[in-house]
Amino acid sequence: MKNYTNIFLSSAVMVLFDQVLFSGANFLITIFLAKTLHPENFGLFSSIVIVTFLALSVSNALIIQPFQVSYSKTEAKHQYLSFLLIGQLVLLFLISLIIVIGCLVMNSIENIRANMFFIILFIAGYLFQDFYRKLLLGLEKIKLVIWVDVLFILLVSIGFFYFQNAMNLKLSLGILGIANMLSTLPAIFFSFKEFQFPTYSNNWFKMHCKQGQWLISVAFLQWSASNLFVLLSGIYLGVQALGAFRLVQSIFGIINIMLQTVENYFIPKISKLWNQNSIQAKKYLLQLSFTGFLFFGLLLAFLFFNSKSIIVLFGGAQYENYHFVIKMMTILYVFIFLSYPIRIAVRVQVLNKIFFIGYALSFISSIITFHYLLQHFALKGAIIGLVINQIIMIGYWYFELNRKKLALWK
Repeated sequence: MKNYTNIFLSSAVMVLFDQVLFSGANFLITIFLAKTLHPENFGLFSSIVIVTFLALSVSNALIIQPFQVSYSKTEAKHQYLSFLLIGQLVLLFLISLIIVIGCLVMNSIENIRANMFFIILFIAGYLFQDFYRKLLLGLEKIKLVIWVDVLFILLVSIGFFYFQNAMNLKLSLGILGIANMLSTLPAIFFSFKEFQFPTYSNNWFKMHCKQGQWLISVAFLQWSASNLFVLLSGIYLGVQALGAFRLVQSIFGIINIMLQTVENYFIPKISKLWNQNSIQAKKYLLQLSFTGFLFFGLLLAFLFFNSKSIIVLFGGAQYENYHFVIKMMTILYVFIFLSYPIRIAVRVQVLNKIFFIGYALSFISSIITFHYLLQHFALKGAIIGLVINQIIMIGYWYFELNRKKLALWK
């Protein structure tokens, strides 16, 4: 019995549980708002979320991603963590200032200016909570992360229940923004206990800028490469095709949860091991990949062979003819999974220029091929384009690793 308890409480299982908790809560929030808000307001809320994700990409590129691969090599760890907190607060101020300017410029959209304060509250709260979640995951303070997420869920549930009959855009943004801010209180308390004024800020600032100059470009390219075919499928093929594409992407959300776990937890862990013994780090990474492939392979096979019943279950009979999208997405996810060991190897060795070029090549491929693929192969062409993007990235990254004699396997 004790062995089963140890397995259940192991770090990896707890991280996966937290990611399921976090992603599941956000999924249910989206469903609730879609049903309670006016369609126009929900559309505006969705647009704000997209802007938030772009701001999140900038925050991760400048603060979190350099931290994930640099913390294990830093000696003055308490000072470095304090530097990260100060840097995140400065970045939040700058992003808020940009949002204010953007809201004032878009004066033709009345809801934007009227809800400016609540838009800033929502985006700042989301970024602040995300900063602490990923910081604590990198420090392996997993129980504290779970407390943050549980507190967020409780606060949002109370707010939505109390205002359920009067829900509007302003209340939605306000409840989520305040819940995000208040849920970080346990993490803030942890920070204050560990706070030491950073005396090496200049060196750390230069290091984050050096890494961030590539990572922030990757963030924009990654977003563009991932969303270009999705957005253009709606223009070329109509709203129903776009809806089917988005529905299938939601069905594959469970796989994205697991990949996000790898991104947030295993990259700092493997980076630490890599700095100690690169050979052992390669063995650990390959073993982790093999174990993951067995699980992912079974899950993808289930989705592939039950595609019709799955899409009808989640979307209804009107989507039955789009079951082929699930089959093709399973093929795409095979390539996505195969890219992860190589992706991690590039990240932990701080080869950010190579990381950037891989996504740049992928984005260029999208620009070159989207018209032909969508025009001749319709929705199948969109997924073919995403597969081509993955192959180009994997090929380039592995070529560069092999050229630098850093390849995972020969």
